[in-house]
Amino acid sequence: MHIPRRRLLHLAAGAAALQALPRSASAQAYPSKPITMIVPFGPGSGSDTISRVVAQHLGAALKQSVVVEDRPGANGALAALYEARAAPDGYTVFMSTNSPHSAAPFLMKNVGYDPVKDFAAITRFTLMLCVHPSIAAKSVKELIEYG
Repeated sequence: MHIPRRRLLHLAAGAAALQALPRSASAQAYPSKPITMIVPFGPGSGSDTISRVVAQHLGAALKQSVVVEDRPGANGALAALYEARAAPDGYTVFMSTNSPHSAAPFLMKNVGYDPVKDFAAITRFTLMLCVHPSIAAKSVKELIEYG
């Protein structure tokens, strides 16, 4: 069964958006104002593109605007610092990669945030390795053997 790439991205984004939905009713309606999604890389980057798809689906699911805000620089550490200092009210979310959490703290003397204590993951994306259908490979091992 062949699923077009765009459709697969939409399905993945929809699944990610569902993970962010509240699990139970709360005393205060959420969200009551737009949500800002911080992206650690610039416009047109892979992170920015995926974030915009997720924001569209998340906004539709929550019936609230989700604004993507790119904050590139320092291998994602600037965006991570911004997110770590944001009010912990659920209206600023960080569409992060592993760089600000695994690489930046070791490459910089003081990133200004704790990559473990200052963030709570609400969902994780899995990356896929895809090949053209004409390539007879069903695993990474077969792809290596093909090459």
